[in-house]
Amino acid sequence: MIPNIYQSERYKLLIVVPLALLAIGLVFIPHIQLDTSLRGGVSLQIPTNTTLTPVQITSMINARIPGAQTEVVKSASGLTITLAANSSVTAARGQDAALYSAYSNYSNDTLRMAIYQSELKLNASNTTAQGLLTAARFNQSLYAHQINASFAAISADLTPFNLVPNSSLNLSSPAGMVTQSTAYLTQAASSYERFVLAQVGAVIPFTTYSYQEITPSQASSFLSSMIDIIIAAFVLVAISVFFIFRTPLPSFTVVFGAANDILIALGAMGAFGIPLGTASIGGLLMLIGYSIDTDILSSIRILKRGESTPQERAFSTMKTGVTMTSSAIISFAILFVISYIAFIPTYYEIAGVVLVGLIADVFTTWFGNTPIILWYKLRKGVH
Repeated sequence: MIPNIYQSERYKLLIVVPLALLAIGLVFIPHIQLDTSLRGGVSLQIPTNTTLTPVQITSMINARIPGAQTEVVKSASGLTITLAANSSVTAARGQDAALYSAYSNYSNDTLRMAIYQSELKLNASNTTAQGLLTAARFNQSLYAHQINASFAAISADLTPFNLVPNSSLNLSSPAGMVTQSTAYLTQAASSYERFVLAQVGAVIPFTTYSYQEITPSQASSFLSSMIDIIIAAFVLVAISVFFIFRTPLPSFTVVFGAANDILIALGAMGAFGIPLGTASIGGLLMLIGYSIDTDILSSIRILKRGESTPQERAFSTMKTGVTMTSSAIISFAILFVISYIAFIPTYYEIAGVVLVGLIADVFTTWFGNTPIILWYKLRKGVH
């Protein structure tokens, strides 16, 4: 028979276990890698009945396209191949954003100069307008220099594509450089698309395809939205939990349990190379639900039930909770193994995140949340 760990006078020391796991997780979180959906890249869908496995296709494409970081998903309709964004195009897009920002400021100062010049025509002795005109000219010159620097960087970044400038454009004009930059990026993206299609076609011949590019800025925006969603989920959970318990400590403990599971899962992703993407973020959101469920189960039974002693209620609840979590762990472990063998990245990411999080939840809930709630209950001196 398993002894009741909460009968020991040192039961509060159990919290060291989830805190230690949290510390380890924090060490590996900086090593998390983003997948294509959150770092930018290209997605290619092709209908094919090839007998090559996803692992073989991945290896062959990576050998042909340096830095591709290929991911392949095989389905009844064909293949979905995702590749990392071209580093040269990504760098040029970053410079293009800087160029547009500088050009916007340049245009604003040009407009201001026209306004101040008009004011000086009406009143040449207007010292305020003269000062503002001088400042606007200085700023315009500064932004023109930034535009030139950004355009030069874009041209250098895209050198591997051997792009030809439009001879009709005036490259000494800021507006001309903005227009040429857009043209360069369009040409480079088209050139890289042709290269990708040629290299993939050499591995798996195809006639029809769907090609989609996710720019780093789009990916960054999506990542920001996902972070906002997770934060909103925690806020709503915190409000709901506080409404249930109406006291700070139990509410904080429940939310801490969910946050601890998430951070441990993120650390495991960094340690084992599970990329952070739309699929794994979905897994993290699922994990919040699982964690809150077990934490509330423990807290309610200890705080609001009256049968037996708090220690006995805590232990009885632990046996029920561990049984529930074990069933989920087994299910996601099976999904993880199958998706790993079949090379299905979406299921692999979801299952990996939830599996690690559920294992962490066993320690967080029953070695962290429950001892704190039990101490809180015993401190109040009532059963």
